[in-house]
Amino acid sequence: MPYKPEKLEGVLSRFPERARSMTEVLFKEHIFLFRITAPRLTRLGSFKGVRHGERPVIHINADLGQFTFLLVFLHELAHLVVMKQYGRKAKPHGSEWKNTYRNLVQPFFSEQVFPAELTAELLRYFRTTPATFHRDTRLINTLASLEGGKVRITVNEVALNSTFTLMSGRKYIKLEKLRTRYKCLCLLTRKYYLVPRSAQVLQEYEEQIVNS
Repeated sequence: MPYKPEKLEGVLSRFPERARSMTEVLFKEHIFLFRITAPRLTRLGSFKGVRHGERPVIHINADLGQFTFLLVFLHELAHLVVMKQYGRKAKPHGSEWKNTYRNLVQPFFSEQVFPAELTAELLRYFRTTPATFHRDTRLINTLASLEGGKVRITVNEVALNSTFTLMSGRKYIKLEKLRTRYKCLCLLTRKYYLVPRSAQVLQEYEEQIVNS
């Protein structure tokens, strides 16, 4: 169940120490409700805009490390800033959002909040700024190495005829390599799907021979 720490100090303690004073300014500058939620498989955070006069809401997963928590918060805050500046004209992860996200993160680069290895991966990520970074294996694994998290692998690294679990929680068997994807069998639906090579695998896979 979502919950909200009673004091701002409790929220700020979840961010990197060097980032807390700058983050506190953002909390005071922008009007929104902040909620910390139970871990979710398919998303690290979320943003809900104004409805019926209520304040916007930012949700962040409770199990994130400090650097990930900061990056997800700034990602969702960028949605709020874009909503205030452009209304519903802007696309959810269009150029307005990308530019806003980069601008929000830039001061944290200037204050050297991120370690060198993470800075390098973030600069690469922000060249294009995809809608989500939890599918960027290089970036996620750099965060994992800094925060004690579990290193993730992609479908490309799974052996043929092995089972794996995607972000959706569904299990598949990797069968055949195509040009940019793999033909896989979904164990739930018993249907075949083309899964991108870069799709992240959430759980350790076990080798499984497919019966002909």
